[in-house]
Amino acid sequence: MRNVLLIGAMILLYTLQSLLCKKYSDHYPVDPNMASPVFTLVSGAVVVAVSFAVAGFSFVAAPVTLLLAVCNAAVLVGYNTCIIKASQTGAYSVLMVFSIAGGIFIPVISGVIFFEDRLSPFKLAALALILLAVYMVSHRKGEALATDKLFLPACALLGICNGTYGALLDAQQRLTGSGEKEEMVAVTYGLAIVISFAFLLIRQRRSAVAALRQTRRSAFYLLTCSVVVALAINLMVYIIPLVDLAVLYTFDNAGTFLFSVLASCVFFREKLSRLNAAGCVLMCGALVAVSLL
Repeated sequence: MRNVLLIGAMILLYTLQSLLCKKYSDHYPVDPNMASPVFTLVSGAVVVAVSFAVAGFSFVAAPVTLLLAVCNAAVLVGYNTCIIKASQTGAYSVLMVFSIAGGIFIPVISGVIFFEDRLSPFKLAALALILLAVYMVSHRKGEALATDKLFLPACALLGICNGTYGALLDAQQRLTGSGEKEEMVAVTYGLAIVISFAFLLIRQRRSAVAALRQTRRSAFYLLTCSVVVALAINLMVYIIPLVDLAVLYTFDNAGTFLFSVLASCVFFREKLSRLNAAGCVLMCGALVAVSLL
């Protein structure tokens, strides 16, 4: 019962994270291109502080953990950039289906290539159904999908970044025996802070401080989302040793996707056609199949 409640809390946190990120991007008052590095700076600082506190303010990391964390820091910056760009320009439910699909595809492919995982015909069929579901959810007849031609490329890159981030976390767990999880998170977000700060200095030069300016609403969404990110990532790290990973990722991906689609209808007034709704059902079924078969 405890594990079920923990997984439910994690689903709600990850759904809330993406929702608050969109709300922050909608209310960011300065140059929209600066919303992502500012978000990475603030959320990264909160995550690092919480991760060190959870680890008892100790730090012991093997070279492989540090190497994977460096790679994941660059991926994290790309993820934040893509999710904010997609949030600013198109349908929320569509960016989420791309993100979830990438989060499934790339770790599966990585496991097959680098760890000799078995890819059965049933799992291949489930992956094909996920691609079909992405098309069904993103097909909007008679309704504008986006306000910018970069929306779909941003969604595709969002899925790639989300999947790569998960694959690197999975690789770190396999190679270190599920140890040094908090250190991996802390280094990843700490380096992401450095990358984002350097980007701000290069793009804004003397006016970098101005990019940090917030309204009351944007500051509320930024700080709240940062706390949610820190809670979500550390809760996931806590749950991983307690439950079967197939079960964890099944409920996490399917639950987060369903709640995100519901949020897109309630908070952003997106209309789902019968094809879109069928795609959502197919997506959840395929997620269960690809994780459990």
